[in-house]
Amino acid sequence: MTSEVDASFFDRAVDVVARDLIGRILRVSSADGARILAMIVETEAYGDASDLASHAAFRPGGRASAMAGPPGGIYVYSAYGMYPCLNFVTGSEGSPSAVLLRGVWRRNDERPVFGPGRTTRALGVTADDHGQQIPGSRFGVSAERTAHEIDAGPRIGITRATETHWRFVARIESNHS
Repeated sequence: MTSEVDASFFDRAVDVVARDLIGRILRVSSADGARILAMIVETEAYGDASDLASHAAFRPGGRASAMAGPPGGIYVYSAYGMYPCLNFVTGSEGSPSAVLLRGVWRRNDERPVFGPGRTTRALGVTADDHGQQIPGSRFGVSAERTAHEIDAGPRIGITRATETHWRFVARIESNHS
């Protein structure tokens, strides 16, 4: 991975960032210098308090308050109390929104990993990553992106809101290098 985006990449509308992340390489580095590189292949966008599916609407305090933090912040929450889920904070500080990573394709794997809990486990992300920043020593996103056709559709499992087409998935035909 050559160059990485800076925080200004995330300082845009949440649906724009969610779509633009598809095909970019996510870097997750550990303290011992090991790096996981994975292409982002599925995302979902979650907006401010007017998006009733967003934590900003129904869970605005506690950890979810990170959604109103600076662009490029890391928001990690636990789904069902046990599966950490990785989100990137978007938009201007004070206006909560975040992109949930739902799928990645790690280098040298035969197929992508889908599902927010599986994705986070494949990347080695834990609740301790909450509050980190992109770019940073632990996380980075490539400035370059691999072109893919992108399908947009409704987010998964939304029951409390009128659904938008804010789920983005790369059409993938073969392994990436």
